[in-house]
Amino acid sequence: MLVRHACEPALATRRVLVVGVGGLGSPAALALAQAGIGTLGLVDPDPIEISNLHRQLLYESADVGRPKVAVAAERLRRLAPGLRVETWCERFGPGHVALLRGFDCLVDGTDTVAAKFVLNDAALAARVPLVHAGVLGFVAQLMTVVPGASACYRCVFEEPPPPEETPSCQEAGVLGPVVALAGAFQAAEAVRLLVGTTPAWTNRLLRIDAWTGSWRTVPLAPNPRCTACTAIAEHESANAGRSDVP
Repeated sequence: MLVRHACEPALATRRVLVVGVGGLGSPAALALAQAGIGTLGLVDPDPIEISNLHRQLLYESADVGRPKVAVAAERLRRLAPGLRVETWCERFGPGHVALLRGFDCLVDGTDTVAAKFVLNDAALAARVPLVHAGVLGFVAQLMTVVPGASACYRCVFEEPPPPEETPSCQEAGVLGPVVALAGAFQAAEAVRLLVGTTPAWTNRLLRIDAWTGSWRTVPLAPNPRCTACTAIAEHESANAGRSDVP
């Protein structure tokens, strides 16, 4: 459990959106609920499958076929009775920027590279911090995007590769405890952001390799050629002083 007694008063009014309630999103949502977050938003279009159960902590075999967001909401409310849970059984896309503006932090629980670019661009447009993670096999990576203050996902990786070159974690396989660890790290980073403590992974990429037992941190910096950051900066500059522009 995260440091519930120290952080709970500061977190009780905060709202976190978790996109993807699978291997990453399940442990992240669970830890945030136990930490005392006031509201969790859950976005995921998928039903629970048997292949999910070894790495998605909120589900059991009896849940197969039911929407992930519905089951996750039930379990989280049971574990944290004061928690408010809002759900959207749909795929997150560029049209969800307005929804995202109603939250204080975005946690990336998606399992494809393409989805991670969508979340990054939405976080920049909404000016909402993003806690990113990705896992493949025994390797996890994490970084935090604070719009206007740090490197974003697109600053580092620029453009998504062709879909056939980037299998999802379900297609390529992951070790269950690795995604649980990454999801817990995401929750801890979200708590740091929400209570006003300096986040650990802005302008740094953490890479954890459970096979070799190695942890590595790579320094990052905003990319002046980043199309996403440039577009947001130009939009804000063009509309500075206008009250009618979101």
